[in-house]
Amino acid sequence: MQNEGDWEAIRLLSTAARLVRREIDNRLRSVGLTQERVTVLRVLDADGPMKRAELARRLRVTAQTLGTSLVTMSRQGLVGEVPLAVNGSRRAVNISEHGRKMLGQAEDIEQAGFSAAIRPELRHELIGLIRELEARRAGASARG
Repeated sequence: MQNEGDWEAIRLLSTAARLVRREIDNRLRSVGLTQERVTVLRVLDADGPMKRAELARRLRVTAQTLGTSLVTMSRQGLVGEVPLAVNGSRRAVNISEHGRKMLGQAEDIEQAGFSAAIRPELRHELIGLIRELEARRAGASARG
C-alpha cells in the first residue's frame, strides 16, 4: 500500500472530503435524510416556494431526478405543494414545518460531525486554498 505521505494533493483532498461526506451521510441517514434532501430543504427554506423546474435548475439536477426525490420527501412530510399566486392553478414546492424541523436536526448533525472538529489552523488553510483556486479560476476566465 502506498504511503499517504507520497500522495498527490488532489488525492489527499478528495479522500479527506469523501471520508467526511460519508461520516455525515451516515449520521443523516439515521434521521431519514440524505445530503441531497438537506440541500433541497435549504434552498426552499432560504428562497421560499418555487416551481419544480426552477428548483431543479438551482440544484443543477434534472427535473426527473428532482421529481423522484420530491415524491419521497413528500411522503416523509418534508415538503408539500402550494398554489402560486393569482389563479392558484399552478403549483410550487414548499418546505413544511416538519421539513424545517428536520433541516434544523440535519444542521445540528453536520455541526457535530467531523467537520466541526477540524482544527482552526486547518480550516484557515482550507479556506485559503479555496480562495486561491477561485482567484486563479477568475483570472483564467478573464484572460480566456
